[in-house]
Amino acid sequence: MGAIAIAKASDGVFERLVSGLEGAFGRSAAEGLARHFIEAEGADFYWEARQRERWIGTYERLEEEGEVLDQVAVFGFLDGLFYVAVVLVDAFDGVEALAGLRRFERRGEAERAFESID
Repeated sequence: MGAIAIAKASDGVFERLVSGLEGAFGRSAAEGLARHFIEAEGADFYWEARQRERWIGTYERLEEEGEVLDQVAVFGFLDGLFYVAVVLVDAFDGVEALAGLRRFERRGEAERAFESID
């Protein structure tokens, strides 16, 4: 199955987070807090910032009998870097986990990495 371009406002996820924090904490503190939030809740931020996605299979949870998650390769741009990863999502696009996150300065390197995820 081919990659799907995400037709939503995935650009500016980091900038919107900083903007929301800036009024209370100032610009430099807001940037630091935003990075902290992304580290703590990374899977959700990387899922929201994705620009392309490609379904790569299913994942059945061992601890939750019968629950099957989708494994989705994602490509995006967040906090000044391109990234690729595999995200586990439920039937409602709820993010369960993030795996194999790799960040790149160059778009082409990230695109090649995205295409190699299987």
